[in-house]
Amino acid sequence: MSPDQTNKLLVIDDQPDLCEFISEAAAGLGFESKGVTDPEAFRRAVQEFQPSVVVLDLQMPGADGIELLRYLGERGSKAQILVASGMDQRVLQTAQQIGKAHGLQMLGALQKPILLADLEATLRQCLSSDTPISAAALTAALDKREIIVHYQPKATRLAPNRWIVEGVEALARWNHPSLGFVSPVRFIPLAEKNGLIRRLTEQVLETALSQCRAWDAVGLQLSVAINLSPQLLNNLAFPDQVARMATQVGADARRIIFEVTESAAMFDPGTTMDVLTRMRVKNFGLSIDDFGTGYSSLKQLYLMPFSELKIDTSFVRDVFAHEDARTMVETMVLLAHKLRLTACAEGVESQEVLDFLDSVGCDRAQGYFIGRPMAGTALEIAVREWNSKQK
Repeated sequence: MSPDQTNKLLVIDDQPDLCEFISEAAAGLGFESKGVTDPEAFRRAVQEFQPSVVVLDLQMPGADGIELLRYLGERGSKAQILVASGMDQRVLQTAQQIGKAHGLQMLGALQKPILLADLEATLRQCLSSDTPISAAALTAALDKREIIVHYQPKATRLAPNRWIVEGVEALARWNHPSLGFVSPVRFIPLAEKNGLIRRLTEQVLETALSQCRAWDAVGLQLSVAINLSPQLLNNLAFPDQVARMATQVGADARRIIFEVTESAAMFDPGTTMDVLTRMRVKNFGLSIDDFGTGYSSLKQLYLMPFSELKIDTSFVRDVFAHEDARTMVETMVLLAHKLRLTACAEGVESQEVLDFLDSVGCDRAQGYFIGRPMAGTALEIAVREWNSKQK
């Protein structure tokens, strides 16, 4: 158990899949998480687990959410409470008022189906970082190879209504021996601040390339995307270094994509253009990440040698809630194609969103509906299962 006792989330819902979804999202932010599906297990967990955040459904057999709010109030719980339900907003608002009347800290309410981005944004408000992570600890983790890599599948649209997973995004994960899971939100800025980001990126790239070789051996050819820190875009030696690394393991540079955020790419356009152009000359792919959230001009965008444009989650998640979001996504797909780029949408959490992307001709899609980040062996199984269902 992590000694960071302030970040502990307990979720109760009679749907096990939803419990797992919320627990995994919380764990990804750095919470120690626990999911239960019945009221008795919930009451035991409140006493034994002592959560700092509770997510509860209102409609459950055995005891409804209002009864559990009363139970938490009677125990004097100091946890922050998030109500999640498919009921209408008026009921959700009333439930929050009842919780406040019991002296509880009501965090808010999310209406089902819950969107990952909304859940993460709410939970980040509760995340405490009281336990400091030092540069020395991160250095030791790099020395001991404690940083592991998980892979999130990316599906490619081969034909209308046919999406095949042909690539992954490599994501760094740190499971500290005593602190437990440390969120990338905490250790990546630490690496950038203390001159460790290049070493961290090298380890992620080495691990991902080795994993690709293992997938190749079992007949699974996948491209792999790696996130690049803005600091590496100012390093004129970086293109040669990654080219050597790829050659050493026998990796095809065309299957390696480096993702750069929009704001980072425009921070020092002159040097960035030099580094990125040399990356393309060496046949690496380049993706502009989180597009639409930065402050670049279209002139700067078309001058940069990108091969892919990733549409930010904040637009994709709202395509059915806001007409403007649908228009933005469709326009960005069109823009990508006009600039001869591949369009990739992030944050795909349902079949309906994937169908919309299909209808506007988006080339690639990534999100929890297609697959969560996972270890390399699990990824192989998940990809084969997904692809086998595509006709």
